[in-house]
Amino acid sequence: MLPAASDGPETAGRVGYWTCTMRCANVFAAPSTPLKLARHTIFNLIGLGAPLLLALGAIPALLEGLGAERFGLLMLIWAITSYFGLFDLGLGRSLTQQLSILFDQDRDDEVGPASATALALMAVLGSVGGVLMLVLAPWGGGMLKISAHPEAAVRAAMVMGVAMPFIVLTAGLRGMLEARHAFFALNCVRLPIGLWTFAGPWLVLIFAGPDLVWMAWALAGGRIIGCAVHGGLAWHAVPQLRGRMLPQRTWFRPLLVSGGWLTLSNLISPFMGYVDRFLIGTTISAAAVALYATPQELVTKVWIIPAAMTSVLLPAFAAKTARRDADGWRIFDRALGVLFLCVLPIAAGLNLFAIELMQAWVGESFAQEIAPLLQIFAIGILINCLAHVPLTWLHGAGQYRAPALLYCIELPIFLVVLWGLCTSMGLKGAALAWLIRICADSAALFYLVYRQRGAAIGRAFKEGGTAIPLAAAFAALSFAGAAISSTLIRAVWLMLVFAMAFFIGWRLSRSSSMSVLQP
Repeated sequence: MLPAASDGPETAGRVGYWTCTMRCANVFAAPSTPLKLARHTIFNLIGLGAPLLLALGAIPALLEGLGAERFGLLMLIWAITSYFGLFDLGLGRSLTQQLSILFDQDRDDEVGPASATALALMAVLGSVGGVLMLVLAPWGGGMLKISAHPEAAVRAAMVMGVAMPFIVLTAGLRGMLEARHAFFALNCVRLPIGLWTFAGPWLVLIFAGPDLVWMAWALAGGRIIGCAVHGGLAWHAVPQLRGRMLPQRTWFRPLLVSGGWLTLSNLISPFMGYVDRFLIGTTISAAAVALYATPQELVTKVWIIPAAMTSVLLPAFAAKTARRDADGWRIFDRALGVLFLCVLPIAAGLNLFAIELMQAWVGESFAQEIAPLLQIFAIGILINCLAHVPLTWLHGAGQYRAPALLYCIELPIFLVVLWGLCTSMGLKGAALAWLIRICADSAALFYLVYRQRGAAIGRAFKEGGTAIPLAAAFAALSFAGAAISSTLIRAVWLMLVFAMAFFIGWRLSRSSSMSVLQP
């Protein structure tokens, strides 16, 4: 996957200060120790999670101020931007994996050319994505069932097309910072950008009214400024770039091969994540999108936990698999156990108190209809969060092909199931189709990892002893509390789930005989 290392000796001036500095930084920043993993993960949790506090107040205000239809369109704008933001052909994540290996092997001369090649490709791809967004916006707007102001939705999508090159470039710059383990600096800029995602439209609503076009300009401006700040941080955090930012042909192939498979994954996987909203918008109404997307947006915010962890794990997995270090599997097991114990109580709480949460968040009129959707999404999010670990391991090990082919197989099956359940059961059917896809996808990813690990599924269960069935039973009992009618008893039930998760985590962290969470 990587070009051959340079055979020529490095001069003293090139090795000198920066090489020594980077080697020392590698010692103190390497995320292989539990303490470093935890600290970097906490940085990511703050950067990703703090904006959610603003979202709790901004989303109900936007729903009330915009109305169900306009708010549904704003949700679609967020979805479109997220989907087309993956128009980097997977080069952002591929760059993180490649640079992690270069840093680990002290191949400083190749850092600049690899980064310059990836960023040049991403600038071109981002521009192509922006043009496509501008061209396809009128067609996409015409497909939606919008009763008023359809032209505003089209213009808003076109505005986001202007920002698309900057959104794509930001993914590459973020990948460079992650490979350098500059998570504190990265989250210093990620936090305000995340806050602006909700604060921007909310401020426009206050000062300019329910104008989707101005909201799109606010979001686009934030992304453009964010790209510039990411560039400055990357230039400061990666001194190997200085004097070496020239693309090289030798880097096109490894980046495009790995990025090509990632592109396939990045096009299909998010499409399956958002296609249910577009299907609802075309078969039911744009207002129904808001009813469906509101609980889904709430639940999928739990993704910040695996996202915070896996962005730290990716460079660690890349370095350790490149040198075939068995410690990588211990990190895999520990991360999986920690993730399960962190996410389960949250998912159980969302499931147990779905009606109460929706009543408090969006009001009584919407709560009864969308609470069952929240319960379905809560179950799926636990399973999906765990699947982030095997997917990250596969990407860190350079195994991009298998997940991409998996998504190709899933897509037609999911579309058929989604269409059938959505047309026959409405919003609840769409949620069930989403859950079925999540379960199948997660099971397949774990199988791919254990196959690469050299263990069959049966052997994996045997090595885990009773840990896997006990974890499954614990999760089932946690969600079973939703059948209890008494709010007080459900609250006690949830407290017991939190207490049990904490106790298990404490015991496993102190036990040297368990593979999960074993230091």
